Amino acid sequence: MTPEATNAVDAGAPTTAWYHSLSNRLTLLLLGVVLVLAIATGVLLWRGLATVTAVAGDDGLAGAAAAVSVVDEATVAAVVRSTLVNLAVVVAVTLLAAAAFSRALLVDPLARLTHASRALAAGDLSARADLADRSEVGELARAFDAMADNLAAAQTELELRVATRTAELRALLSLSNTIALTTDLKPQVDAILSQVLAGERVVAAEVHELEPTGKLVLLGRVGAEAALGSARSDAAGAASDPLAEPVRAIVPHAVVQGDHLALPLRARDRVVGVLSVGARPGAGWDEESLRWVGGLAAQAAVALENNRLYELARDEAAEEERRHLARELHDSVSQAIYSVVLTAHAAERQLGGDTEAVRRGLQGVIELAEAALAEMRALIFELRPEALAEVGLMGALHRQLDGLELRHSLRTVRRLGPEPDLPFMTKQVLLRVAQEALHNVVKHASATTVTVAAGLEGRTLELSVLDDGVGFDTTRAYPGHLGLTSMHERVAALGGSLRVDSAPGNGTAVRVSVPFGAEAPADGAP
Repeated sequence: MTPEATNAVDAGAPTTAWYHSLSNRLTLLLLGVVLVLAIATGVLLWRGLATVTAVAGDDGLAGAAAAVSVVDEATVAAVVRSTLVNLAVVVAVTLLAAAAFSRALLVDPLARLTHASRALAAGDLSARADLADRSEVGELARAFDAMADNLAAAQTELELRVATRTAELRALLSLSNTIALTTDLKPQVDAILSQVLAGERVVAAEVHELEPTGKLVLLGRVGAEAALGSARSDAAGAASDPLAEPVRAIVPHAVVQGDHLALPLRARDRVVGVLSVGARPGAGWDEESLRWVGGLAAQAAVALENNRLYELARDEAAEEERRHLARELHDSVSQAIYSVVLTAHAAERQLGGDTEAVRRGLQGVIELAEAALAEMRALIFELRPEALAEVGLMGALHRQLDGLELRHSLRTVRRLGPEPDLPFMTKQVLLRVAQEALHNVVKHASATTVTVAAGLEGRTLELSVLDDGVGFDTTRAYPGHLGLTSMHERVAALGGSLRVDSAPGNGTAVRVSVPFGAEAPADGAP
């Protein structure tokens, strides 16, 4: 301990009056014992001599020595014995009184202090010495009680902070699950605002999204707008406020105006929005509140960024689907229609001439138009999965195989049973698996014949897609090819199984077994 600290402790130490001082009390006790014994000894000796002189017939103590010489020895011995007995009794009583006083003064307080210390060391924070004595032992006991009070208060505060932190972590976990489980931004923002108010530190909050044009768009608000101030506009531009520097040390880029706090929502080093919150009037912002709101702001930034990426991915998927549709129309329907046009022109040139040639030309036009119509229907079916409800699973498989024959000149073998009574979502998953298997046949197998079988066997629906193509090594990994993984996940979600049998040069067989009555998750597929 430094001299300054020692002086400070000494300055704050309580002073004990001299009559409460333990050493002074013990000294007084010792002096008292000696004084009592001295007085008792003097009184007893006085009484003994007075008895002897009375027996000798002398009237005063002045002739005590002469009186002792004339009194017989038996009388003197009796007087001395009586005096010694009385003196022993006085000494014993005095010592017992001194022992009792010293026990009350020193032993009992030390015993209570020792007991309380042991209980505290064992973890009992309610243990107290509770001494009213004003001696040094009493001061020590009061210091011990104060230390125990501080320990109990510190533990209570620590437990409260741990409970608060645990609740905040659970809230953040729940919020993360909400953000992960839905792609809709509205429920995510509502969940974030709900958590902001749940801590009872904030009376109002709102979330804005920053558009590329620089405009802030309100996504959600709870509480009164007046409680939010105008800090949000500064947060979007990360205004410089020297008074907010201590806050920024805890929550970077924060803007504080009294009870109003605005946090820019940053994702990938760019601002995507602003979270504005208003504390209770006059409450201000402590470190815990800032960290809590900062954690929620991070979740809000993740939600906005995920939503942006989801929208981007959806746009890219839609663009890819449009490109796919354009390729299919160009490679199939447009070619068929172009052939119809050429054949119609050829038949037109035969008008008025060879009637048989005109008839053959018109027949060709009809066949080409029917093929184009069938191909168009297959394309429309691929783009409209809800058509599955109109034709059923078996009808949908027939249309898939029709399109396969028309567009890719594959020979198809169909072993399709009656329409199974399955939930619509289950049929949709099975159709997607069959489409993926047929897509792999077209893209990778170089097959000439594909066989599709589907039907109930007992309480199980069996679906298989077999081809006579080049096959592949099923033990090898094919990075970037996610089709089989997706098929496995879709079937597993139904509680079924998928097996792929293949070998180089021996074609491929995809077999799916799904328990009858299995129902896909509400979102349709993983």
